Order: sequence, then C-alpha cells, then structure tokens
Amino acid sequence: MHTRRAVLLLAAALLAAGCTTTGTPAKSPAPRADLSGQSLWHVIDEDGRTVRQLPDDDPTVTAVRKTVVLHSGVVDDRDHRTIEQSAQREFAFYSRDFAGELRSQQYEKKLSALFTDNGLATRQTGLAWYESTFPQDMTAAKVEMDTVITFTEADRPFLNASNLALDTPYTQHRTVSLAKTGGKWTIVAIQKGPLTPQKKAPTGSDRTRP
Repeated sequence: MHTRRAVLLLAAALLAAGCTTTGTPAKSPAPRADLSGQSLWHVIDEDGRTVRQLPDDDPTVTAVRKTVVLHSGVVDDRDHRTIEQSAQREFAFYSRDFAGELRSQQYEKKLSALFTDNGLATRQTGLAWYESTFPQDMTAAKVEMDTVITFTEADRPFLNASNLALDTPYTQHRTVSLAKTGGKWTIVAIQKGPLTPQKKAPTGSDRTRP
C-alpha cells in the first residue's frame, strides 16, 4: 500500500508538466502588473539587468509564446484513451538533447501507464504569464508561466492517494527554457512547481471509476 501511494504521488507530480527535470521546483513569482506600458518580456545582460523590453507583438516574443502555448495544450489536455499519441506529439516541441534525456528515463512508457492504469483525463482551463527573459543575442528564452488544469476523469484510489479531486482547478507554475536552433524555437528544459488547488472549484458530475 505504501509503495503504491508513493508511486501515485510521484506520478501526480509528473503528469501536469509533461516531463521530468532536475533542480529546484519552479515557484510562482509575485505577479507583475502590466502598468504604464511595462512589458513582461525583458532582454537582460550577463548580470541579469534589463537592457530593454519587448512588446507582446514582437516577432520573437510571438514565436516563443506560440511554442509554449502549443506545448502546454498538448501536455495539459490528456486522455487515457489517446495518451500514446499525445506523448508522441509532445516530443515535437523538445530539443534533441532534452528528448533524449526523457527517453532515457522511459518517460513515454511511464506516462502511458500512469494514464491507462488510473483512467486519467485532464483539461487545461487557463494560462497566465510572468516576467520572462531573453539574453541579448536573443538565441534563448526563459519563460515564467502558470497553467491551470482540472482532472476530468480518474480512478478513486488515484485521487485519494494523490490528494486530488475531480473538476477542481489546479495551478502549476512552470519555468520553460527554450533555445533557437536553425530558426526554430525548441524547449530544452522545464522546471515545475506543485499543483495548487484554487479556492473556488467548478461544479461537475463525478466521473471516477470505482
């Protein structure tokens, strides 16, 4: 019983981010208000000081945001009936090295087993952006963002062991690191924070399996 609980807790930490990473889990920074035309997209020098800001419609910002949005859509909208195809689509967003790291950890196999064994389905319900940065050569990016997901289907033992509930919005902060290679932005690392329930949960029918 204790072994199963540990496996389920580890799995719950894995599934929302769509990857495994090393290092300190990402923590949500204090929200930065977009006042007086201040941008969330900063170009920084080697000491981390802002040298200029980029508007939301800057072509580089648009390309990076698109990559992060599409990736989060794939990893947050999952279903145990189609999890293998979803896992394959996910790797289209990763650099060769990052994809190789995940495959060396048997990520696809573990993810598929997690969803099929526990009857899981998840849905993304929101995104939020925080101050994000580019180096001056604009060949990399570090994006700070929140994603909000709900579990729409799950076995009851999984929910109980993981301290999760159906139809409840959970926020997770992510730090997504990207690099531009050959004109294409790819994800090279992801750090993820814990799933944090929001105070108000939407109503919905119970779709657990006994």
